Amino acid sequence: MERLEYQVELEWDGNVGSEAKVREFSFRIDTKTDGHNSGPNPTEYLLAAIGGCLTVNWGRLIKKMRLKVESMEITVYGWRDRKEPQLKEITYKIRIVTNEPEKKILRVKELAEKYGTVFNTVGAGKIKGEVEIVRPR
Repeated sequence: MERLEYQVELEWDGNVGSEAKVREFSFRIDTKTDGHNSGPNPTEYLLAAIGGCLTVNWGRLIKKMRLKVESMEITVYGWRDRKEPQLKEITYKIRIVTNEPEKKILRVKELAEKYGTVFNTVGAGKIKGEVEIVRPR
């Protein structure tokens, strides 16, 4: 089995935030509630990671299947109760502009979810998605 390894280093800012370093990239993690609002909070990064995972897989599959797609937008939502520190629901919506048959687009959705690392780590059963196919003029 080929093993892929990932590493992130974080340096605390002395309050509740940090500077995260991934390979040659860095980004802020903070909160707007008791931090300095200098970056998204960890939950927002989690939702962005889910959306990024879907985008990468959709992009790969669109190329592999040679589909003609004018544009695609993915929005990921999550909510939690203030008293319980767990997202109760994670949903996403993909808006795709294409003339490709609905059957092919839904196959992309199925495969992107099946092979998404972040998607499956969070738990495919916890994430619900829908696709809106918009026909170009």
